[in-house]
Amino acid sequence: MKRVHDDVVHYMRVRFFWTFLIWAFAALLASAAAFYFELSHWVYWGASLWLTLLFIIGIIVRPLVYCRVTRYRLKTDHIIVRKGFFRVSTKMVPVRRIQGAKLSTGPISRKYDLALLEVSTASSRLLMPPLKTEEAAILKEEVIELVKGEHTDV
Repeated sequence: MKRVHDDVVHYMRVRFFWTFLIWAFAALLASAAAFYFELSHWVYWGASLWLTLLFIIGIIVRPLVYCRVTRYRLKTDHIIVRKGFFRVSTKMVPVRRIQGAKLSTGPISRKYDLALLEVSTASSRLLMPPLKTEEAAILKEEVIELVKGEHTDV
């Protein structure tokens, strides 16, 4: 199975940084409310502890673990995506069930030359891990060619 590219670590850190800023603003508001209403100093410590935990887990640990445990593979008859550390999830989509493939990028993913590939079936969708844009485009074309070549009785 193929590993995700190392640039995914930086991509995930930048994406989580924006979420971290929202949490920092919320902690700032909670601290200001605690100061205004003369609440206990534990509110400040709780907000600081929460932001520290978010920073350590979301910006340092999670991207590194994600890149080490996430794998994917395209075979002639199915696609497999495996991810997870404590609870490992393996999703397999048969090629004959695929109805569409969508490639999307955003401003942060374009900065790191990454794209997200979403493969959809009638009942579910499979979101591939962030891939290099060229690799994702090739994978999308391969999926489309495999779907075109599949003949079913349905």
